[in-house]
Amino acid sequence: MVYFSLIVLILFAIIGVCQVCRGIVQALSRTNDKKEIILIKPISANQENAEFILRNAAWKVMWMGRFAPDKVICLDCNMDNETKKMCRLVCDEYPFMNMCTKKEILERIERI
Repeated sequence: MVYFSLIVLILFAIIGVCQVCRGIVQALSRTNDKKEIILIKPISANQENAEFILRNAAWKVMWMGRFAPDKVICLDCNMDNETKKMCRLVCDEYPFMNMCTKKEILERIERI
């Protein structure tokens, strides 16, 4: 039992050191580019895995470091009311995520 506890402790210590190293590398590799990377996730009506898609995109933003997108846009591709409500709830949880319609996306692109 003592050996098992020691192995678990060593495993958690290794994971902790890896996380600290990852944080240091991410902090050192940030650039001052003014370019914004936007990930657009189109969600259509009755898409059963819409929440999974959005949470997966949020995970990428939080964990990919300097290669991660700066923003995630949930693109409303004729969503039904239930899917739209669920997507709004997920988007409200993350400050870098918001919902847009096709018309709003086209207006943003035209401004560039």
